[in-house]
Amino acid sequence: MTSRVRLARGPLVLIMMITMIALQFTFPLEAMMVWPPLLIVIIAKRLYQQEIRGYDWKSLKSGSFWEATMFALTQGAIAQAVGIVIVMYGFNIAQPQVSFGLTPFIAVTSVLLSPIVEELVFRKIIFSALLRYTGYWPAAAISSVLFAMAHYNYAASLGYFLLGMVWCRMYNKTKNLGVVIVAHILFNAAAMLMMAVRG
Repeated sequence: MTSRVRLARGPLVLIMMITMIALQFTFPLEAMMVWPPLLIVIIAKRLYQQEIRGYDWKSLKSGSFWEATMFALTQGAIAQAVGIVIVMYGFNIAQPQVSFGLTPFIAVTSVLLSPIVEELVFRKIIFSALLRYTGYWPAAAISSVLFAMAHYNYAASLGYFLLGMVWCRMYNKTKNLGVVIVAHILFNAAAMLMMAVRG
């Protein structure tokens, strides 16, 4: 991969993410929730193939990886819950209604594809780029604000912001994107399970 492509891949993935969010917001259909994330993952896999090949896959078996992942998961869940309680009950803002149901395609996208795309964009690309110029706290805050905005859910906006802050901290501490991707996968899987149980 040429150095020019390496420099352009972050902005390219970011543009794809912005386009995806705009399409999902404009056309809140199941197809928009499923196919754009899949396309971004496929393109990102190609763009980041050297990093994927060079990733220490054996770390997934280590206790320290799972300790960091569980910390990111539990602390993120607590942070998001606190944020949702503050906004929903402190300011009486209700959750928005979604125009599609929980289907197998939505579940797969939410549990597998979205965590990969979101962690790549908000932690690896945005947070890492800002970190070089602004320092930790501004980088974490800006990337977490953007992470919250991308979910276009006012009732959970503070929750998503706090969740983003926790995951920025864990990514910065471990330097391992896999930790926050797996934590995000588990987080979304738990949310999908709760949605399925509640109907």
